[in-house]
Amino acid sequence: MTKPAKKRPSPRKEPQQERSREMVEVVLAAAARVFVREGYARATTNRIAEAAGISVGSLYQYFRGKDAIAVALLRRYRQRVLETVARYLEELDEASLEVRVGELMRAMLEADGLDPGLHRVLIEHVLRTNAAAEMKGFELRLEEVIAQKLKTSREKIRTTDLDLAAFLLVRVVMAITHAAVVDRPELARDPRVVDETTRMIVGYLTTR
Repeated sequence: MTKPAKKRPSPRKEPQQERSREMVEVVLAAAARVFVREGYARATTNRIAEAAGISVGSLYQYFRGKDAIAVALLRRYRQRVLETVARYLEELDEASLEVRVGELMRAMLEADGLDPGLHRVLIEHVLRTNAAAEMKGFELRLEEVIAQKLKTSREKIRTTDLDLAAFLLVRVVMAITHAAVVDRPELARDPRVVDETTRMIVGYLTTR
């Protein structure tokens, strides 16, 4: 017998009015603090609502539960990653491939300003659970951005299948970022991780 599909944790409704958008911002900011301070397992919608200064009923108008809030936070982080990648790649021709790849890796490991504790929470409790399905399509968009840049780059890219190269690069960088942030957080700030990953990527792209 086929099991019914689990409902994905998503917002109940998208905020349309300014006041509603402000309410969502307040909830997300409060949730980020609670997740980091108390840990994901101990965090509850009641605690988040209390930290936000609202009733739990008001919170439920926008989010089905803490999983949905975590997904919303991760969506925001990943949008920021896309913008960061696009910005660094846009400036690629103004600096060497090695410089830009290094800067991009550093930005990814630092989560572009995201609190390290929150970054770990989002990876551990969203990306490594069933809720990761909510993020489907992120890697594909990232691949498209990178493949397009590789196809128009002035650098001597030796790899012939650039779409495959983009696929591999996205998976390698995301895997390294997640492992460093969650499994070995001391490495997320170790410059050798950036240096060695940069050397690996540049070598792959420029060496036959």
